[in-house]
Amino acid sequence: MQSAENIDILWILLCAILVFIMQAGFMCVEAGITRNKNNINTALKNISDFGIATFCFWAFGYGLMYGVSKFGFIGSSGFFVNNLEMGEGAWFLYQVAFCGAAMTIVAGAVAERLKFSIYLLITAFGAIIIYPIIGHWVWNDNGWLKTLGFIDFAGATVVHGVGGAIALSAIIILGPRIGKFREDGTPREFNGSNVPFALLGGILLFFGWFGFNGGSEGYFSSAVPLILTNTLLSSAAAVVTMIVLSFVIYNRVHVLRMMNGLLGGLVSVTACANSVLTYEAIIIGSIGAVIVLFADKLLEKFKLDDVVGAIPVHLAAGIWGTVAVAIFGKPEILDTGLTNSGQIGIQVLGVLVCTLTAFTLSFIYIYCLHKAWGIRVSRASEEAGLNVSEHRANDDVEDLLNVMLEQAKSRDFSRTADQEPFSHAGRIGLHYNNLVWSLRESIEETDDILKKILPDTVAEKLKKGEDVSDNYEEVTILFIDIVGFTKLSHSLVTRRVVSILNDIFKTFDKQGKLFDVEKIKTIGDAYMAVSGLEKGTQKHAENAIRMVLGIKKELILFNDKHKFDLDIRIGINSGPVIGGVIGDDRFIYDLWGDAVNVASRMESTGIPGKIQISEATHDLVKLVPGFHFELRKNVEVMGRGEMNAYFVSEKLI
Repeated sequence: MQSAENIDILWILLCAILVFIMQAGFMCVEAGITRNKNNINTALKNISDFGIATFCFWAFGYGLMYGVSKFGFIGSSGFFVNNLEMGEGAWFLYQVAFCGAAMTIVAGAVAERLKFSIYLLITAFGAIIIYPIIGHWVWNDNGWLKTLGFIDFAGATVVHGVGGAIALSAIIILGPRIGKFREDGTPREFNGSNVPFALLGGILLFFGWFGFNGGSEGYFSSAVPLILTNTLLSSAAAVVTMIVLSFVIYNRVHVLRMMNGLLGGLVSVTACANSVLTYEAIIIGSIGAVIVLFADKLLEKFKLDDVVGAIPVHLAAGIWGTVAVAIFGKPEILDTGLTNSGQIGIQVLGVLVCTLTAFTLSFIYIYCLHKAWGIRVSRASEEAGLNVSEHRANDDVEDLLNVMLEQAKSRDFSRTADQEPFSHAGRIGLHYNNLVWSLRESIEETDDILKKILPDTVAEKLKKGEDVSDNYEEVTILFIDIVGFTKLSHSLVTRRVVSILNDIFKTFDKQGKLFDVEKIKTIGDAYMAVSGLEKGTQKHAENAIRMVLGIKKELILFNDKHKFDLDIRIGINSGPVIGGVIGDDRFIYDLWGDAVNVASRMESTGIPGKIQISEATHDLVKLVPGFHFELRKNVEVMGRGEMNAYFVSEKLI
């Protein structure tokens, strides 16, 4: 007799260990499905909730669940468990594992946006209040649902339904993750950090489920082989059903739904593993897979974001499995004395009461937490990832992302990413650095090209994506026309014409650089430039004149070298202009305004070899030492009538 009792206790202890292993399964599933930036946070939740659930259940939960019943609703003794008999001690360990499993279900559903501290408070509330009270109703010999004939053999409702209901209330208040649903309402699939790791977690849960269902018999009876067989066949049937559904709906085997199909089949048979035949377990598991898929689609329709599919697996399949007790369960095993219709009624009543109670209590509690402190991390924290924002758990991927972010903000590509060859991020960093170096060379080449065709300040704005239209209160514009070049070009071959014109304009550019005068454009043998685009330039008019004086000297040397007789006609005016980039293809920087028109007329009405400036320019340079001017009255300027102009004295040349 003693030997048989010891075997029963040993069996419960072994099953308790198997259920404890499920905690590792939950961690693998949830951490593997969440994204890299959140997987540490998710794994820590599974460790922390186990500790908190164990402590809370030891202190209060076990007494509320199995203590002396008050009116069939709550236990009133056995708090702070101590000095238990060997058999009761084994059962306490078994129930602690159940409580931990119920609470950790929530972690996967709320992943990637719930504050870690809030999750711990939810776990404590569930382990102290929700799970023990509902467990008392169903499993305490004097619980009101048990006395009515409600059957939940291994916790399809008490464990899985409770965990799923708490998860549902939490995700309703939390809202979906950033970017989970597109504008048209369709969900976006995020890549998990390690999908094979998640599938390993599914296998660990499957392995642990034999202890979950097998130990619920309470001792090592002749029914144990049937219980384990039904557990096996229900899960296998669910997997096969989900394979078929995946090909029909997605035209492929959907990884996450395959795993959840397996778990849904296990949950479905949990309430009735001891009371159905093997072929009935197969039917129950198959229907469970369909229900999991349907519930998942229902959540998406209402834009409820359950990261790992905990609610379809544990709540939806748990409801189905509990109702299936009345449909398939053998009356002689159930031993409730109820008719089939009566059993269905009490199963439906029990499911509704337990689910609504768990949902309502948790919703009120979580809503109060939300109003008091806020339960969701900030947008910045969510985007950075909870590994960093909640735990400061930097990793090599985070360091790589920080380098990329810094370079994007500063546009300084001198800092390199880590190139550690033995890490995933390091290998990415190596290729990223190669890309940056190539990009930097391209940028430098682009800079050189831009600065050759645009003023420096304009090129910098264009690179930064800034507006390149500007108002200039006062600049000096000059136009230069090469007199005699058209006649000369008639006697030269085309290639020679372009070469000579290029050589002449190079001397103009050279003088422009000496005096900070920007070339704007050339049209045929005409040259336009401006001085004073750099804000704060005080001597823009003086610089423009000194530039053209230098050009006249360069042209004399050019004529002597090539035996040409070319001359230039020069017009200069000062005043306000508008500058901007025109066009997307072959764009140019140009100037507009009356000051530009007057400068053009100063050139066209000028005299070859003379530098003609307007009164506006004269007013800016008349006091410059060494400058002398000759007044030219009543110059006819188209659109402006008669204007006074000035020739720059040849003495300066």
